[in-house]
Amino acid sequence: MAPACGSRAVLNWMRRSGQLMAIADGHRIRFARVGRSELGPPRIGAHRSFCTKTTIGFRQQMDHKVPPKEFKWTPGNLINEHYKLGDNGHVCMVLNREIQVPAHVVRLLWKNAAVRCAVDGGSNHWRDFVVEQAKSKRSNSNEASPLEPLDVITGDFDSITEDTVDFFKTTPKIHTPDQDATDFTKAITVLQPVMNQRKIRDVVVFHDTSGRLDHVMANLNTLYKMQKDNCNVFLLSGDSVTWLLRPGKHTIQVPPDLVATQRWCSLMPVGATAHNVTTTGLKWNLYHAQMDFGGMVSTSNTYATEFVQVETDSNLIWSMGAYDFEEKVRQTPKK
Repeated sequence: MAPACGSRAVLNWMRRSGQLMAIADGHRIRFARVGRSELGPPRIGAHRSFCTKTTIGFRQQMDHKVPPKEFKWTPGNLINEHYKLGDNGHVCMVLNREIQVPAHVVRLLWKNAAVRCAVDGGSNHWRDFVVEQAKSKRSNSNEASPLEPLDVITGDFDSITEDTVDFFKTTPKIHTPDQDATDFTKAITVLQPVMNQRKIRDVVVFHDTSGRLDHVMANLNTLYKMQKDNCNVFLLSGDSVTWLLRPGKHTIQVPPDLVATQRWCSLMPVGATAHNVTTTGLKWNLYHAQMDFGGMVSTSNTYATEFVQVETDSNLIWSMGAYDFEEKVRQTPKK
């Protein structure tokens, strides 16, 4: 049989031998071949020329050279009677949206917080909540003790009202005028030194999922911008908890009530394609699946066991339905 010839055969040979050239702006550019060439060992570093750090790290993990980073999550500490995250407490943050989380839950999370912050117009909503709770206390002698005071108000202060400024006149206020970031993002940045000093890792944010889509997406963007080993941000609405799963292997301990009642959960590849996602413990599991918008997403899923594992090579948004808060608090025995 005659050897293959022609331009296609030549290009194929050049690709195999690592000799493929291209012309760009009048210069010859050598395209280094990823991996070992049949003609000899590759030049040191040549295989990295066209690989991002994420791609290299993922390939190393798939080759079992580098084990995936492991994360463990216990959302039950946030949505059951403990209402506390971390050994050193958590940050409670009120955004400029209506507080949808039931009052009983807000009070317990607020009480157990190590730092309490309102973000710009969120201080208006917190003032309304404080006033409403004071009225409730007067009408019910068995109501819990007064709410702990705010530690700080941050923001560019284009939403806080004069009445609210006067109401919280003794509360420290930090002006963050930068318009290249949201008040939410800037608030976490302001609090980061205090969190580091006091070894606080978790931020619980009262979040409204029924508002404008751009506000919801901006809050999700903050999850991405604030992803750090020492900072976990949880968005809490009236019936759900949402947080970011970074590349690695995640174990989520699901409260038994959520498994028994088959509450919903979802995995969303916001912002970029996840090329390899594998799950266990869900009713509908994924196996080395690619996830992206316009392709595969996982919504309206539920649980097969109390332990869910998610292994991913890219960031994913995890969201889960929470308890019926009002009913759960009524069932919690008083101490």
